[in-house]
Amino acid sequence: MKVVVAGAGVMGLSSALDLLEEGHEVTLLEAAPTPGGMAGSFDFGGVPTEKFYHFICGADRAYFRWLDRLGLSRHLKWRRTTMAVFHGGRLFPFGDPLSLLRFDPLSFTSRLRYGLHVLRAKRLTDWRALEDVSARDWLIEGSGEEAYRVVWEPLLRQKFGEHTDTISAAWIWSRIHRLASSRNRVFQESLGFLEGGTDVLVEALVSAVRGAGGEILCGAPVEKLHLDAGRAVGATAAGVEYPADGVVSTVPLSILARIAPDLPADYLKRALELPNIGVRCIVLKLREALTSYLWVNTNDDRLPICGLIETTNLNPAELSGQSLVYSPMYVLRTDPEYQRPDEEVLAETLYAISVVRPGFDRSSVVDYRVFREPYAQPVCPVGFQEKLAPLQTPVPNLVAADTTHLLPHDRSISDSLELAGKLMVAFRRVS
Repeated sequence: MKVVVAGAGVMGLSSALDLLEEGHEVTLLEAAPTPGGMAGSFDFGGVPTEKFYHFICGADRAYFRWLDRLGLSRHLKWRRTTMAVFHGGRLFPFGDPLSLLRFDPLSFTSRLRYGLHVLRAKRLTDWRALEDVSARDWLIEGSGEEAYRVVWEPLLRQKFGEHTDTISAAWIWSRIHRLASSRNRVFQESLGFLEGGTDVLVEALVSAVRGAGGEILCGAPVEKLHLDAGRAVGATAAGVEYPADGVVSTVPLSILARIAPDLPADYLKRALELPNIGVRCIVLKLREALTSYLWVNTNDDRLPICGLIETTNLNPAELSGQSLVYSPMYVLRTDPEYQRPDEEVLAETLYAISVVRPGFDRSSVVDYRVFREPYAQPVCPVGFQEKLAPLQTPVPNLVAADTTHLLPHDRSISDSLELAGKLMVAFRRVS
């Protein structure tokens, strides 16, 4: 079959490689100038650097399988990491039992309740019982009102905004459970990374696809999916038509709805049912380390940022002798904040850093970039499964998936690779 794959992110690239190895002819159509999607990299002073930060957890089994398949397992390294919380004008170590016991923004009783609730969540293996419970209710019942207000609510509100009170408990459970898989002892967390960054994985996928005869066309956004007699017959991208016997879509479902408006109305309704929030992320290159933590959550309403992620505390070789800091802001792509000028984003981030670390020397900023992704964070509401569009669309030879199909799990490279496998199962049934 001639197959068009829409989107050359990790999901699209791995799907394309599976299709090629099964004997199909494959053309990938990608809107961006380079493949990789949110796993893509950019040249930061001569060093390939991720546009958006990534880390690997012990539960990322699909990732490990693909590293083996591509001969990249030797690039996987692990490092002990720590996190902190900035609250009430103070920076507190967090994330282990001793730090929790010393976390005095919570009463001693609340600290105990919080710790016990996290332990119970770690031991829970099936999220389905939590799907119809709100994260707010579940967290308050388990950790108490005080812990919810101080620890949990700021994190949920920074990510989901107006949707905070409707988020399913299954989503926050999946976050707790995934990170718990990276604790080899109660007191120590170890996270993984690829030497050379995620670009190593993306480049290996691109090389494998091209080596198997696949065609990757970047700067070629799909403008129209063509349907005829109830089947997908091709696509138009950048003004060029590409005939096809089947189509695999890995672009956001809202984009699919725009480029294939002739899909049945009930499917389009489901495709658009779950909101998807954008992200604006600044990447800073500093002359010296900001903190010793990989992750600083800013649970403080005075600060205009969600957190500080210092990835050189995970992969110190990422920038020799310098520090790499990311700071995301989750915001709807229609919100003026999304397109706020880069210079203003830099100014507010440096202000926040100076509050978190008094005495910070702004002249230590070597360079910075700001990246935006309009469909970065799917909302996971109570009862989300009933609202998910199926992988198999009503058009027999068109299958489609995006990050909403990862729910209740948060987006990750490993989950995208696993979802690509499910997408291929759906495609085989109809091909």
